[in-house]
Amino acid sequence: MTALFAQVATTAPNDAALAWGMILLAASIILLFLELFLPSGGIIAICAGVTSIGSLVAFFTYSTEAGFVALVLYVIFGPLLLWFGFKWWASSSMGRRMILGAENDPMDQTPEEAFAASNAAQQERARYLDELLHLEGITETPLRPVGTVRLSNGERHEALAENGVIDAKINIRVVDVQDNQLKVRAM
Repeated sequence: MTALFAQVATTAPNDAALAWGMILLAASIILLFLELFLPSGGIIAICAGVTSIGSLVAFFTYSTEAGFVALVLYVIFGPLLLWFGFKWWASSSMGRRMILGAENDPMDQTPEEAFAASNAAQQERARYLDELLHLEGITETPLRPVGTVRLSNGERHEALAENGVIDAKINIRVVDVQDNQLKVRAM
């Protein structure tokens, strides 16, 4: 047993620096993984960056060669790891919920296809709102000049007062659809 302690005591002190470099590298990768799923406002990513720098310092403390090898590997594999991690995260259910419109937009669309799909959705909404023209309803909130109305079909919509302010609980009629917004007039 004392021989084991004697062997540990005779190991080079730089071996601890190599171990710390590996530990900090693993911590950095784990922190980057956590950043993808825990909303921290970038604090976890900053901690991952600090641990990466700490691991580089530890590798350079072990030896200059190990430090330069680690630096080159970080420069080459760091961006690749981030890119693959983001692609994986964006295709996860959480990533799709956090990216605006990603539930409806396939990731493999070309910009032209995405523009065409967006344009079609906008035209579909315009056709739907045109069907609401001349419906009557009541204001749920004051329109100063924008507020909420409930139409006779039971649907709630944001609407723009045609002229001035319309108080709450006033009967209205849809008189125009402009820029995907209903324009109403008090009756």
